[in-house]
Amino acid sequence: MHLVPPREAERLSALHALGILDTPPEAHFDAVCRLACTLFSVPHAWVSLVDADRLWCKAASGITFGPTPRGAAFCDHAILSDAPLVVVDATADPRFRDRAIVNGPFRMRFYAGIPLFLRPGLPLGTLCIGDTVPRQLPPAELERLRDLGEVVVAQLRHYEARVASETEAARRRASEAALSEANRNLSLAEQMAHIGHWRVDLASGAMTWSDEVCRLHGRAPGDPASGIAEALTYYHPDDRERIAGLVVEARERRTGFHFKARLVRRDGEERVVVSHGICQEDEAGTVVALFGSVQDVTEIDRAEAELRASTALLDATLAHMDQGLLMIDEAGAVRVCNERALALLDLPREMMRAAPSFDAVRRHQLAQDDFARCDGTLREVLAHAPLAIQPRTYEHERANGTVLEIRTVPLPTGGAVRTYTDITARKAAEAQVTHMARHDALTGLPNRALFRDSLDQRLAALRRHGGTCGLLCLDLDAFKAVNDTLGHLAGDTLLREVAGRIRACLRREDLPARLGGDEFAILLGGEADAHSAAATAERLVAALRRPVDLGGQEAVIGVSIGIAFAPEHGLDGDTLLKRGDLALYRAKSEGRNTYRHFAAAMDRAAEERRRNEADLREGLRGGAFSLHYQPVFDLATGRVTALEALARWHHPTRGTLAPAAFLPLAEETGLIAPLGEWILRTALAESAAMPPEIRLVVNVAGGQLRQAGFVAAVRDAVLATGQPPERLELDVAEAAIAAESGRLKDLAALGVGIAFDAFGAGASSLGALRRLPFGQVKLDRALAASVATPETADFVRAVVALAGALGMRATAKGVETDAQLAALREAGCVAAQGFLFGRPAPFGELSPLLRGGVRRPETPRSRSA
Repeated sequence: MHLVPPREAERLSALHALGILDTPPEAHFDAVCRLACTLFSVPHAWVSLVDADRLWCKAASGITFGPTPRGAAFCDHAILSDAPLVVVDATADPRFRDRAIVNGPFRMRFYAGIPLFLRPGLPLGTLCIGDTVPRQLPPAELERLRDLGEVVVAQLRHYEARVASETEAARRRASEAALSEANRNLSLAEQMAHIGHWRVDLASGAMTWSDEVCRLHGRAPGDPASGIAEALTYYHPDDRERIAGLVVEARERRTGFHFKARLVRRDGEERVVVSHGICQEDEAGTVVALFGSVQDVTEIDRAEAELRASTALLDATLAHMDQGLLMIDEAGAVRVCNERALALLDLPREMMRAAPSFDAVRRHQLAQDDFARCDGTLREVLAHAPLAIQPRTYEHERANGTVLEIRTVPLPTGGAVRTYTDITARKAAEAQVTHMARHDALTGLPNRALFRDSLDQRLAALRRHGGTCGLLCLDLDAFKAVNDTLGHLAGDTLLREVAGRIRACLRREDLPARLGGDEFAILLGGEADAHSAAATAERLVAALRRPVDLGGQEAVIGVSIGIAFAPEHGLDGDTLLKRGDLALYRAKSEGRNTYRHFAAAMDRAAEERRRNEADLREGLRGGAFSLHYQPVFDLATGRVTALEALARWHHPTRGTLAPAAFLPLAEETGLIAPLGEWILRTALAESAAMPPEIRLVVNVAGGQLRQAGFVAAVRDAVLATGQPPERLELDVAEAAIAAESGRLKDLAALGVGIAFDAFGAGASSLGALRRLPFGQVKLDRALAASVATPETADFVRAVVALAGALGMRATAKGVETDAQLAALREAGCVAAQGFLFGRPAPFGELSPLLRGGVRRPETPRSRSA
């Protein structure tokens, strides 16, 4: 994380407002940097602007760098106060000694930076000088550096003034454009509304028309009539005298006028227009002009005629619409009742033709027992309450099973329109959706949500009334192998078969559920005891042990079951499920394909695991870890080619622990992420002392690969230590490959080597070997232990040949004897590691080995990580 000044948001706003970021070099800025190098006799000077997450170099002399992470240099510290930042020797300053600018190619040791304040409290960046040797900066030189900083600030203020000037010019242009746009909009509005304006100057008789009035008269824009007399000639002869009289009367009485008349255009077309006029007076009250508007209402007149013609069509629509409709007037009489309402409500046609009251309609519905399926309160409201206070929208199931959605819309004059929509099919579909939301789509069993609701209700009843409750937690054995080898379709078929067998083993009152994946649970109905629960579990184990035919492929799985009871093992759902899971884990750890009852010792084991987790967290915080390294030898040259980093935990009571003692716990608890990052950064830092031809090997767990930011963390660790990425090799075991989500290709793109670790330890995926960017295959130590057998030797030769065909090297792990080494060399392995060559040791103890060849063990060594 980088440091942030107090007014960071305001500072960034001022910086971005300058528009200076990412601009080309400018001579006056570069001149300041050259002058600084000369004045202070330093090789480097630069002007750095501090953005939100980067440092950007505006000008420089003697140094070149592009955009840099904000926390990678000195400037993020230099802008934190008004005072200059002077670092005499960066290698001795804990704030900066690990940064790339100090350890990288620049080797910067001395630094002095002046914050550049555009305004008080707003440092936009720094003017910096630097040297590759430690040095002091006397007060007089510091003042000169401040003076140079003011020169840079003056240039920044010049930028600010230029931006302000450009902004004002843009504002003026926008105002002018807005005025022009307003005039265009007025013209467009008149054109769209078919309305224009006109004015007659009574002194001169001159007449002006807007362009839209010209268009209404069939004249070109800008070609108005010469005066009132000519304008009158455009109207129909039958309307001219009436219009002329209205104009004269308006002038004499100083009043407005209004008329509707027919306009005859030059092409003979008649248009209907409406004109409004007023008298315009001067300050003395003398009428000086007539001003008015004219609107073409031909289409409106035509629309009114069409509206009258469409009344019959509307009546036909009401008669055939899918919704029932009643319109009740302000007196409560039903004025409109369409055919659909008659059918949906079973209303007598004769009664509705007589415009009955709405109360009469309700009495008819009561007689048919239409409100029988409503709850009591709603039934009372629907049967007797005034229409105005009834619900605006509600659903009503009639006695015949039809479900209606009823909407009431009040009318402004009183009364209301009520519509009736048949939603019977929709309600059935919603019921199906609700069922699907509470049941597993694949197996049809209740899902986790429904199971948890049922469990909580059962436990609430137990807390109130007493009794017992039995819970079985199930997890399929070997399901993942079937899913991986036969595919997801086969896995789905298997889960459906499992669900059917579970149902067949249970009573009607038992509730089975699929919680997710291959996890199931059963809530036993009635009073439960250990004997009846065990009998159910035995039936389930026997049923799920039988082979399943998956389209010609036979799959054999099993089930592990944990049993817990309420109230004996808890009276809340979380506790009971947790203890059922603990019993399930015990069944798995004791051989699978069996069941176990919860016992208090399982809680103690869980508590022990929690204590171990707490110790591991404390060990991470307290620096209780160190790294040992095991060498990897090239079998052709006999020299060390790589060192594999292996963590050691110095436990306060259990002593020094190897990875096998804590990595599984770290993976389960999520602590593998911070632990793995510590291992990576520490190993990279220590690798700086290794000979450059030695590669660094670091193991990566699945929990790290699942992290969205893992690739960035590797990149940052490599950049922070200055090591070339090609020197780093990440070993990924098969169990972690499933979590990689494309991140291995991203890591390979950084230049980091990727190796398939412990190949042959399980059902290793040849597809993954081909698909993912591995550069090396590392054979599991179990293969080295049994390589003398013909079967293992043949397998190793096949793997080595496959690796070669895919362009990968083959390395053997866990080599302990000369016989194993000879067999592995014969099989084609090109590199090996193991206790035959050297135990894992701190880096300081490996220096002699890094200068020599292969070392043979003097005494037999036992295998350990």
